[in-house]
Parts: sequence; C-alpha cells; structure tokens
Amino acid sequence: MTTQRTADPIGSIDSTELRILHALATTGSLTAAAGSLGLSQPAVSQRIKRVETRLAVPLIERSGRGIRLTTAGQILADHGRTVVAEIDAALAAIDDLRGERAGTLRMVGFPSASATLVPDLMRRLAAEAPDVALQYREAEPPAAAGMLRDGEVDCALIFDYEGAAELPAGSAYLPLWREEVKLVVSDDRQVEGESAKLGDFSHEHWIAGCEKCRGHLLSAAGEAGFEPDIIQETDNVPAMLAMAAAGGAVALVPGLALAAARTLPDDARALPLDPPRYRTIGIVSMATANESPQVRLAKRLLAGVDGARWGLEVIA
Repeated sequence: MTTQRTADPIGSIDSTELRILHALATTGSLTAAAGSLGLSQPAVSQRIKRVETRLAVPLIERSGRGIRLTTAGQILADHGRTVVAEIDAALAAIDDLRGERAGTLRMVGFPSASATLVPDLMRRLAAEAPDVALQYREAEPPAAAGMLRDGEVDCALIFDYEGAAELPAGSAYLPLWREEVKLVVSDDRQVEGESAKLGDFSHEHWIAGCEKCRGHLLSAAGEAGFEPDIIQETDNVPAMLAMAAAGGAVALVPGLALAAARTLPDDARALPLDPPRYRTIGIVSMATANESPQVRLAKRLLAGVDGARWGLEVIA
C-alpha cells in the first residue's frame, strides 16, 4: 500500500530556493550551485528536500557524477528566473531611491565594441558613477544572449542584422546606432565607381566572419541571386582585412569593425554597397517591471557615447 503525498501550496517555495534551482540548472552540481550562492552544500540539499516534500514531486535526480533537474525542477527554474529578476530589480530600485550609486554593472559585449564603445562607456562611468564597478566580458551576440538569459550579466551590448537577433524570452532590445556594412577588396580589383553591387562579385571567393556575420553574408548574397563561395573563415577582423588585401577573396565588414581595426592595409579598399546594407547596435536586458539602476545607468551612459566617431548613426 502506498501513501499519496499532497502538495502544500502555502509557503511552497521562496526566492532563495528559486535561486538554488536556477544555479543547479546552470551548473549541474550541488557543490558548484552552493558555492555560487555562498551556501553550504548540506544547506542546498536540505532546501531542495524541503521543497520536494512541500510540492510532493522530485526536483532533482542523479546524472553520472552530477545532478540534473527533473521536468518539475526545470519548470520551477525557468519561471523562477523571471521571478528572481523581478525581485532583484525591485530591491535595486529601492536602493536607487536611497541614493545608492554603488555596486557592479555586469555587461557583455562583442569584440569591435570592446575596442571602441566600451572604453568610452568606462570613461563616462568613472566620471558620473565612480562607485559603480564595470564587470565586462566579451562574446558574440548568440553567446551574449545566453549569458543574459542565464543571469550571468545585467545587460548585453549586441549587434543585429535586420531584425535577425534571437533574444531570450522576456528580454527587451533597445537599438542605439546604425552602421553601414562595406565590401573590402584588394586595391587591384577593377571596380567601377565608388560603390559596389554584390551581384558583380558573385564569382569571387569570400571570407566569412562570426556566425551572425556569416549568416548575413549568405542572406545578402541570396538577395543578390548567388551563393557565396566561402573559402576562408575568421572572426579576427585585422586578419580578415589582411586576407582581403592579399587578393583571392573579398569580405563584408561592418563599419565599427573597420573603425576598431584603425587602418585598412595599404593595398585594400572598403567600398559602400549599392544598395547599402546596415546592422544595428543596441543593448538588450531582461524586461522587468522595475528596471535595475545598473541597467538604466548603462542605457543612459551608452546613449551619451558619440558613435559618430566610428561612423555610427544614432537611431532616434
């Protein structure tokens, strides 16, 4: 004879337990989850057991040497991420009301932004909010979106080609600038006029960049009626420019990446496209009822950065 347990809906789970489940989903380890939250492993285990008893359903199960969430545990972790974000935002808003301008701004950005926009952000941060520390990491937009989704950063500085960005559920994207994408060719290429039509380069070899830039190249070439013959791949922009200058292949390079490289090789040219193609640069954060002071600060300071220095056009 078995005894059926009945879930207790009163006080079933609190924010600490939601944080534990989210940490377990991210780390796959009781020890790592406990360490990330500043708790002991026994305390984490006890918390999980208490919630399982209250809800009358298992939340974790063994998987090799680690653990994984059950379906019920994953549901709580997924919904808990939003709940915890709202709680954190509310507490941060209260701190902001008290006039506290300290703490840490956790941001991730893409490589060419690291060499241009981010240093300007750091200067403005030091001048206007010197008690806020910037914790910065670098990643391409797909990885950056994952870091935001998992709560590793407060906001992500990303680029987006014509609305193709895959953003985390419950997030919001604020476009700040638009930049032009150019065609980089060796100086000995015969090009009529001061611009280039992609279709005229359908028989060329191509250099592809990061995952999103490669996707844009394929899309742009498809609209021009051809499939690019990609023979070289690198997300190292100076290397890409040097390869294009050497001849044998051409590349699409965004304006900010050209600016971050500072100078083109002497034997290369960057041509505007006809018709022109663009990508946007903006900041993405989790959409909460009470936006955290750190995210508001990041948006305000970035909006004050003079993107025209690198050929960026402000999006009204």
